[in-house]
Amino acid sequence: MARVLGYATCMRWRATVWAGAMTAGLLGCGGEKAGNQGGDGAMDPGSPTPVSSNSAAASPVSHGGTNEPTNDQLEALMRARRWPEAWLVANALLRIKPEDEDVQFNAGYVASELGKTNEALVHYQECVRIVPEYAEAHNNLGNLLRKAGHPSDAIRHFEEAIQHAPDNPSAHNNLGTTLAMTGRVDEAIPHFMKATQLRTDYAEAWLNLGNAYMQQDRLLDAREPLQRALQINPRHPAVLRAVARLQQRLP
Repeated sequence: MARVLGYATCMRWRATVWAGAMTAGLLGCGGEKAGNQGGDGAMDPGSPTPVSSNSAAASPVSHGGTNEPTNDQLEALMRARRWPEAWLVANALLRIKPEDEDVQFNAGYVASELGKTNEALVHYQECVRIVPEYAEAHNNLGNLLRKAGHPSDAIRHFEEAIQHAPDNPSAHNNLGTTLAMTGRVDEAIPHFMKATQLRTDYAEAWLNLGNAYMQQDRLLDAREPLQRALQINPRHPAVLRAVARLQQRLP
């Protein structure tokens, strides 16, 4: 029987390519580790850009002699990874704009960074209730549900994300990851392939594709995707381990 291998998955901010790792022991997804949710490490750390609300306000809005919080303030705290303060601002914003899908999305992200999984699920679910086609919220919901041990629900949300954003490589990679983790490797491979087609420098998707081929004992097929992952990030431990495993198994 083929050895069960680790797969890389990720959680995304809306409208960016930044993503933090969601699963211990798995490769990150193109950005820094997301708080205590990180795994083996992260690739190409960068500054995340949270979702912008429809409001363009750049400073607090005066209301009855008090300063109301703005989504810009929340985003600034999120960029600075000041999660406890961001959580306070997110909750204040939710009291003012509970039907704002972007506020719900950002509140979900902050909650997940603080380990408040139940709260994060609630906010992402509210986000997709308000805007059912909010692909990034479906993607993040899928990651949280997979992490919580609900792969079937996770798959449903990843499929929703792909339906509304078919060119989102993260959603394809995450769906492939969850399918592979549930033994559906044949179904996972096309999604890893699609992710690499949409983003040719997506090391995690190349790694996952190579791991999937190794799980099927398709060792020769695994060589190219693992070499691509190695070219993109030649020092990442998860990539190096996968390449070493393949070399040990090749005749």
